[in-house]
Amino acid sequence: MFRKKREDIGVYFFEGFLEAGKTRYIQSLLEDESIPKDLHILVIQTEEGMEELEPVKDKDFRYVSFDSLEDITPEKLTALEDEYKPNTIMVELNGMWQETDFFDRMPENWYPFRKFVIADASSFVTYNNNMRALVADKLREATVVVFNRAKADTDRLTLHRIIRAASRQAPIFYQGEDGLEVPDDTPDELPYDLNAPIVEIADRDYAEWERDISEDPDKYEGKILRLRGFAVKSRDKRKGWFSFGRQVMTCCEADITFLGFNAVGAESNVPVPGSWVELTAQVSVQTDKKGNPAPLLMVVTCDKVPKPEDTLATFY
Repeated sequence: MFRKKREDIGVYFFEGFLEAGKTRYIQSLLEDESIPKDLHILVIQTEEGMEELEPVKDKDFRYVSFDSLEDITPEKLTALEDEYKPNTIMVELNGMWQETDFFDRMPENWYPFRKFVIADASSFVTYNNNMRALVADKLREATVVVFNRAKADTDRLTLHRIIRAASRQAPIFYQGEDGLEVPDDTPDELPYDLNAPIVEIADRDYAEWERDISEDPDKYEGKILRLRGFAVKSRDKRKGWFSFGRQVMTCCEADITFLGFNAVGAESNVPVPGSWVELTAQVSVQTDKKGNPAPLLMVVTCDKVPKPEDTLATFY
């Protein structure tokens, strides 16, 4: 006898650190009158917070909790599916777990559908400074980010920049003490003047510049840039060619990667590999072997400079 194939179930993830307000946010969704009443919702909680979910009239939802990661197995989750027969699953993820900790334990017919990141506006920067890898894991592929406990003096620009370093698309909302959510209206401005005769890229802005020019090289066509980095021997063997860039850390030491571009100038002025230089170059957008646009830095000047104290470029 063949077993009937299980229907796929989308899982909504609610991520954030302890006491960030995840349970309260889930409660508000369950109470939302726009949520269809015919949903059969299973809520899985993986940490014990200050609040508990309360019953909601005319809404069919059950919740279960797990005390440790070791208690969660595909077999146990499948048993919950068989018992409650949900068509929607919500997971309040433990703030100290990586997403893959739970993903690896999901039944085959469960799949991540949407991810809500809930954060306390007053403590998020501290978490980011001290646990950057965990913060980056939560922000990666976030569907929406909600900062609760936001006040009039909340440094929204700093919060905005942290989110945008990990996600360019996720909408950001601020929730005040009255519970109302206000969309973030901070413009995604570049930290340098792209219309200046010479676009000065500060050391602290290298990572953001590298990502922006990689995503939209055409807007840099013909621009003259000045920035610092180190030279690397280019794979292109033509005379005068070298690679120029910096080591960039997205979230933690494990993901440090050299990010840069080909540069070409006078053969006599090609820097020694590993040397730090201040480069003034005009951008020429070429087509790489895969047919994609790729910036080429046409060297105007290339001057050797001392190795900086902080050689690592980050988004923060």
